[in-house]
Amino acid sequence: MSLTGKIKSKTRAIQGWIMLNFGRATGNQHLASKGAATRPEKTLRRRSRQIKDMFRR
Repeated sequence: MSLTGKIKSKTRAIQGWIMLNFGRATGNQHLASKGAATRPEKTLRRRSRQIKDMFRR
């Protein structure tokens, strides 16, 4: 994965974390659920990157 891809993935993860915590703090369930929905996406992206790197070696 390229550097820009890694940066985009990390910013999405941080955005999700911020939305989740901000939604919990304000009591906004919609915002909190959108933030929580990014967690599986982050894990999936990280795993796919690890698998790609494994086959490159």
